Amino acid sequence: MHARPEVKELLISRKMTRWALIGRNPHAYPSVSPSRARRNFSRLCSRYPQIAQRLGMTVTSAYPPI
Repeated sequence: MHARPEVKELLISRKMTRWALIGRNPHAYPSVSPSRARRNFSRLCSRYPQIAQRLGMTVTSAYPPI
């Protein structure tokens, strides 16, 4: 991704929140499987841990609460 650092962080944080939302609420986006959303979210968290920490998200944020 070729963007300024501020814009890049914003785009990545929006991607993280979107994939976490899909993982938690699979009925919100029926065309995307929840396993794919959780996989994408975990990859983003492992690649950008500082952004995930700033957002207060962990790997389990993409799973529905018990």
